[in-house]
Amino acid sequence: MLVCVTAAFGGGIVSGGEFYREYPARQDTELSNSQRWLRVNDAEVSLHETFGRRPEAKANGLMLVPIDEDLFLLERAELRLDMWGGHPGTTNKRFTLNAKEVYDIPEVGTETGNCTYSYPVIDLKIGHLVGGVNAFQLTCDRGSSFWGHFIIDSATVRCFLKGDHPDLLKAGIEKFTAEVVLGNSDNILNEATTVSISCPESFKKSIISVDYFGYYLGFDDMGNGAETDWHGFTHKGRYQNHIGSASEPPFAVRWNTSMIPSQSAPMSIRAYVHLAGGFHYITEPLSDLSFPPGRMQVEMHRCSIMPAPFWSRASRENKAQIDLPADISSLVRAQLMVKIWDGGEGGVKKPFKINGHPYSITSGRAIHDVVFTVAEVDPDHLRPGKNEITLLSNTEHHGIEVLLPGPVIIAKYR
Repeated sequence: MLVCVTAAFGGGIVSGGEFYREYPARQDTELSNSQRWLRVNDAEVSLHETFGRRPEAKANGLMLVPIDEDLFLLERAELRLDMWGGHPGTTNKRFTLNAKEVYDIPEVGTETGNCTYSYPVIDLKIGHLVGGVNAFQLTCDRGSSFWGHFIIDSATVRCFLKGDHPDLLKAGIEKFTAEVVLGNSDNILNEATTVSISCPESFKKSIISVDYFGYYLGFDDMGNGAETDWHGFTHKGRYQNHIGSASEPPFAVRWNTSMIPSQSAPMSIRAYVHLAGGFHYITEPLSDLSFPPGRMQVEMHRCSIMPAPFWSRASRENKAQIDLPADISSLVRAQLMVKIWDGGEGGVKKPFKINGHPYSITSGRAIHDVVFTVAEVDPDHLRPGKNEITLLSNTEHHGIEVLLPGPVIIAKYR
């Protein structure tokens, strides 16, 4: 039986005021035949005349997640993945949970030939879990690719606890509450806004740290095709591009909103509060936030032309195009935002250029991992109308992949 699920990205589907515990996947390299990452292959690769003898083809896609929970005391559960979308053209990514049913992993563009990295959050049926080691068997189809293949960098099962869970009572936090507050009381997001939480004094000693996330129109950092979303993604267990994190009282951060795109719809903020004893709490969103009147216009300019896939290796240059307004005389500031999978530029000294001007977007070390770049762009390097993006790597190996949504220019105008 196939389970078609609606997956939420970023912070997932949450109502707020929920407690949860997390259980990361256990990487057993011998069991999965996979080093560093969990690799997943299509069904035909084992006997492929070109790739079948490569070590990556031996990976069996088996992921184990130990869960120490009484399933009767759970409200719901979800699987959270950090996932390189794989070889462009790979399709129908999916998994079985304890051999009970099949869950789809949402398509975000790899199936149409693009380079992707995404963070799907997939609701799990509690009855499909077991108290103990859970087996997730992942697979995919080749689609239009030369080799159906994708990678799980990180995976966690998040278990949401019922409000009367005895562990909450034992820890004395069953009545814990917290809410997001701004440094100003008018729900206006200034260019530098203080964000913190408010909670009863008796619970403050239980707080270890707080992560803050914003819901707004911005760069699709989750790689799921949604620009209006909760922003902030994980990399090696740490958040990037979120509002901020705090690990010391009063758990306040300063949110620089100066280059957040202008938007008419209200914005929101929520906090993930991490408590002693391995408990986590999600606040209700602080909603109906807006920018002050008279704020400078900030616009997001996406690629009007971008190849699929947008990558370069073996000295094959690739190009994309970003269109700016015909009149950019009022442009006062610009930023480049781009995410890549860094397989290396080889001997190329300046692999990425905007209108012939180089900008650094790689690690310089071919780390075979995600690199996220937010770089200031000299306004004099931009042109009215068409702006050319060039990408060049001469490595014979993986090269540079520009991940969806591709390069974006954030521009501020008077």
